[in-house]
Amino acid sequence: MTFNLKLTVRIVSTIAFLEGLAMLPSWMLAVRDGDARAAQGILLSAAALIILGVIGYSFTHRSKVKIKSRESYFVVLACWATAIIAGILPMYLSGEGYSLVDCIFESVSSWTTSTSYVIDVDVMPRALVLWHATASWLGGMGVILLALLLLTSLGVSGQKIAGAELPGPTLIKTTARMADTAKLTYGIYTIISLVEMVLLKLGGLPWFETVVNTMSSMSTCGLVDYHGIVDAHFTPYIKVVLGVFSIIAAMNFVLFINLFHRQHREELMDYEAKVFLLTIGVSAVAIAIVLKIHFPDKSIFNAIVDGFAGVVSYSCTTGFPLERIYRWPTLCKAILLVLMIVGGCSGSTAGGIKVIRAAVFMKLIHRGMYRRIHPQSVKPVMIRRRAVTAENASGISCFILLFLAVYLAGVLLLSLENFDLETTLSAPLALLTNTGVGFGRVWTGNFAIFSAPGKLLCAMLLILGRLELYAVLILFSRSFWNSDKARA
Repeated sequence: MTFNLKLTVRIVSTIAFLEGLAMLPSWMLAVRDGDARAAQGILLSAAALIILGVIGYSFTHRSKVKIKSRESYFVVLACWATAIIAGILPMYLSGEGYSLVDCIFESVSSWTTSTSYVIDVDVMPRALVLWHATASWLGGMGVILLALLLLTSLGVSGQKIAGAELPGPTLIKTTARMADTAKLTYGIYTIISLVEMVLLKLGGLPWFETVVNTMSSMSTCGLVDYHGIVDAHFTPYIKVVLGVFSIIAAMNFVLFINLFHRQHREELMDYEAKVFLLTIGVSAVAIAIVLKIHFPDKSIFNAIVDGFAGVVSYSCTTGFPLERIYRWPTLCKAILLVLMIVGGCSGSTAGGIKVIRAAVFMKLIHRGMYRRIHPQSVKPVMIRRRAVTAENASGISCFILLFLAVYLAGVLLLSLENFDLETTLSAPLALLTNTGVGFGRVWTGNFAIFSAPGKLLCAMLLILGRLELYAVLILFSRSFWNSDKARA
C-alpha cells in the first residue's frame, strides 16, 4: 500500500512544532524555580521539536491533501507516536534519573488523559508536573484537532483523519470545514477551562495547583495533589467545582457547539446526555445508600458526597483516588466497575466504551429478546425517534466484542505479574478506559508495582483505549497493507 508520506510528515511536523511551543511555559516555571537541570532538559526538548517541526513543514507545505480512509489511521498513529515520543524528552533529559520505561509510561499516561502513574508526583519538579498537566489538557481534545488548528487546507482529508481519532461511534461535522470545527471545539474547551480556573482560584487554591488541576479535570485526568497542598484546601466547594467540570468534560462537546449556534432544542433533546446524567444521579444515590447502611457512623451528607465523588471518578473516567475505597462494600465496587466500562459520552475527553454505544447495545439485546417471542416482527433500534442503521448497530456490536477480547488478552498477560485477582482483573479495565485507577493494589493509580515489560504492556493498553482500538489494531491487518485491497 502506498502512503501520502509528504502529508504525513506535514501533519507530524505540525504536531512537533506545537508540542515544542507547549513546553515553553514549563521551561519558564523551571527557570523561575531555579531548577537548572529541568530547565535545560525542557529547553533542549522544546528547541529540537520546534526546529524539526519548522524544517518538516517547510519541505512539505506544497504536498497534496487528498488522502484515503485507510491512510487516515496510519496518520493518526504517526501523530500520536510523535506526541508521546516528544513528551518523553523533558522527563528523560531532566537529570532526575528516571528510567526510559518510566518516562514512556508517564508520557503515554499524560497524553491519553489517564490518572495512572509510575513516578510519584511529589518527586517531580514543578515544571515537569506542569508539563504533565499540559500534555493531558492537549491530549483531551486529541492531537489531530490540535494540528487542524493550523492546517486549514485538508478539507475532506481532515475529516477522515479526525474521524479515525475522535472518541465515539460517529463524527458529527458541525461546520463547513473541519479546521473550523477544530477551532470552535478548542475555543469552547479553552473557555470552559478558564471558567473552572477562576472558580478554583476563588476557592483559595494557589495558582500552580489551580492551573494544573484545571487542565487535569478538564481532560478527565484526575487530581494533582502536589505535596498535599490541594488536600489542605480541599473544601466541599473545591470538590463540587472539580466534580461538576469533570462531568462537563465527559459530555459530548457537540452539545456546547450547538449551544454556541443557539440550537437549544438540539441540546435539550440529546439522548446520550440524558442517559449519562441520569446514570450519574441514580448511581450516586445507590452508592450513598449502601455506604450509609454499611457504615452507620457515616453522616448522610458524607455518604452522598462520597457516592457522588466515586461516581464522577469512574463514570467520567477522571480517576480521582478515593480515600479508603478498598473498604467499600463489594456492591459499590461493582457499580463503579460498570460505570468505568461505560465511561462518558462520545466526542468528550472521557474514556470507556461510551454511553451511546452501551445504550444501543442494550436496545439490541432487548430487540433480540423481543424477536424471540415475535419472530416475524420488524423492530428497529430507535434513538431519538430515529432508527439506528444496520451498519452502525453492527459497528457498535463489533467494537464492544473487540473491547472484551482485548480486555481478556490484557488480563491474561498481566496475570503473569502474579498479583491478586482483584488487581489483575481491574488493572486492564482501568487502562483501556483511561480511568487510571482500579481496585486492589492499583486503587490509587500507582502502576509502579509492575515490571518493566508489564509497564510497557500497560502503556499499550492506554493507547489502545484512547484511540478506541481500531486505529492501532487495524495496522496489524494484512489487508491494510495490501495495495490491491486498500483502495478506499
